[in-house]
This record gives sequence, C-alpha cells and structure tokens, in this order.
Amino acid sequence: MPTIRQSTQNSPLGGGARVLFLIDEMEAITAGGTERQLLQLISIARQNGLKPTVTVLRGTRWLTDEIAGCPVMHFDIASVRSVSGARQLLRLARWAGKQHFQILQTFFAESNLLGPWIAKLAGIPIVLGTRRNLNHATHDAPRGAARLQWLSNLVADEILANSEAVARKTAATERFSKHKIRVVYNGIDLTAFQPDAEARRQMRAHLGLNDDEVLVGNVSGLRAIKGVELFVEAAALAAKVAPQMKFVLVGEGEMRPALEAAIARQKLENSFWLAGAAEDVRPFLAAMDIAVLCSSAEGFSNSLLEYMAAGLPAIATDVGGNREALGNAGVLVPANNAAALRDAMLMLLDPRQRTRLGAKAMVRAQRFDLRRANQQMGEVLRGYAAIAR
Repeated sequence: MPTIRQSTQNSPLGGGARVLFLIDEMEAITAGGTERQLLQLISIARQNGLKPTVTVLRGTRWLTDEIAGCPVMHFDIASVRSVSGARQLLRLARWAGKQHFQILQTFFAESNLLGPWIAKLAGIPIVLGTRRNLNHATHDAPRGAARLQWLSNLVADEILANSEAVARKTAATERFSKHKIRVVYNGIDLTAFQPDAEARRQMRAHLGLNDDEVLVGNVSGLRAIKGVELFVEAAALAAKVAPQMKFVLVGEGEMRPALEAAIARQKLENSFWLAGAAEDVRPFLAAMDIAVLCSSAEGFSNSLLEYMAAGLPAIATDVGGNREALGNAGVLVPANNAAALRDAMLMLLDPRQRTRLGAKAMVRAQRFDLRRANQQMGEVLRGYAAIAR
C-alpha cells in the first residue's frame, strides 16, 4: 500500500498552489543530476510560495520528507504493466484527486508517459513534462512506445528541456511542437566550487600524488552511456606517452567490476583510482588538473558545469548539450573515440593551456549561475500557478 509522511513544512491546506512532482525512482542522492535537480526544484517551489509533494513510483526509501523538504509518497509499483501495478496507479490517481493539486511535473520515462493520464483522472489542470537527456526511453524506443508518449503529450501543457539539443530531439522524435518546449538550463552555485588550495593539498596527499604529476579526473556514474570504459582506454594510451599522468574516476555503478578488470588488464593499478560515489565532489575537483566528461549521450551535464565553476580545463564529448555548456572554453572531442580523447589530454599537459582554458571556463560558468536558473524556473511555476487558480 502507498504510504505518505505529512511534513509540517507543507500542510495540504491553505497557502499557495499545490504542485506534485512525479518520478519513477531515485537510486541515491549521489546517483545523478536529476536527483539533485528534483531537490532543487522542491526548494524553488517553496521559495515561490507553492506547496510541493513528491510521489515516487518505486523504491527510493532513502528519500524522506526531511531530506526532500516536503511530503513524500511511496507507491512501490514493481511494474506498471502488471495488474497490481495498474491498481496502484489508480490508487495514485484517486489519492492525487483528493489532494487538489494544481500542477503535475513528471520526471523520467514512465512518469512522463503515465503522468498526463494520472493528472487527467485526478483533475490536475496543469501538466509539465521533463526531458533531461538524449536517451529518453521514447527517443529510441519501438514505434508503439513512441506513439504512446505522443498520445500522452497531447495532455501535456509544456515540456521542460535542459538544453536546446534535448529540445530539438524531443520535438523531432515525439512529434511535439517546438513552441511547447521550453529550455531551462541547469544551474550551479558558483561560490561553492571556487578553487581551494588547502582542499587540493589534502586530496592530492590522500591520493599520494606528487606536485609534478598531472591528475585527470572524471565525475560520472559507472554506466556504459557515460563512456567510462573509454576513459580507461584513453588513460592507458595517454600514460604510455606521459607516465606523469594519473587518473581518478569519481562515481559508482554497475560497471565497476568491468572497470576494475580493464584497469588491471591495462596495468594501470598504480595510476588509476576508482574513488566510488561522493556526496561532495569538491575535494576531488580541487585535486584535478584536467577534467573529462566522455559520455556517448548527454542532456546538460551538471558535472561539466562543476568542472567549469571550479576553473578546470575540461574535455567533453561533442554530444547533447555539452557544446552549449562549454562553448570555446574547453576541448570538444568526438564520442567513442579513445585516440581523440588521449590527444586532448596530452595537449593539456601544457600548463599554459590549462591556465588559459580554466580561466575561460570560470567566466563561461557565470551563464549558468544557480540564481539565474532558480529565477527562470520560479517564473515557470508561478506562471502556471496563476493560470491554475
């Protein structure tokens, strides 16, 4: 049965418009950008006088109302295609109808597909979809699934995309009007990622790095789409030319055993660290000299913004919104090309190049200041709240 914890931070009665955030599941707060983005959206909603609630289709028991800052509804729907799953979805719709929400915003594939119909059953007048990556389930799905999403989109008022690249692909693959897709870039707290000399000293000492060694870092979930195997391959190629190069991969995921095997096969045990997940990546960023994002697909990367805000020279694959984020303040390389990634790493052995690009990256990061992103998203929610009254 679904459970809800009512928080004193968000009473169901009185106050501003009520907004329901619907998400499939969330692995952990360190799992990825959407997880952090949802928590940020809850804060934005509250700052703008709205009353948010989160509903999770399955798992995610770590997310409590204390962590979220609002009530959290758990439904534990193992499969939306099962009879029991369908019953739970109907319970969800009935519950939502009793709460008198004015806005529903969806995240991830199943919620984007089912959310508009839940809103219809629950009498929620405003439906906002979200697209945050180029591998959204319907983008490369069988024709039947894509058609179902197209039908769901007929009920949606607007889709929020986190990059122009995602907006273009959504319009093309889902046959959704580009005029009903709004781009709202991710934001970053620039002050939180300022270079920190003491944090750099401590982390490099922890890793056993000498001053003349160059640390190349990658903050990614250990998933195939993040190109983490490519990072190991390029590291092996670069280390043959420049043994002073060392490498760290910050993140966790199902590919860890395969990466450990690849590191051993390439004889990189003494120069490559798998650091695991980190709630605070800033000490690792401080220790790095070069930052890498080598995904084969990307929406708009929070990791890339963090690299830039930290003043790191960044190498990114030319996919999704990476070009929109980085511009000419870093190095763009083709996806799935270990030799090109190696060459970019070796080019940045020159400290003058690193200093030049790091300074440009810090300036460009100002375009994605968290205050600007919060203001834009706040305007979106306030505008729809006014319409729904």
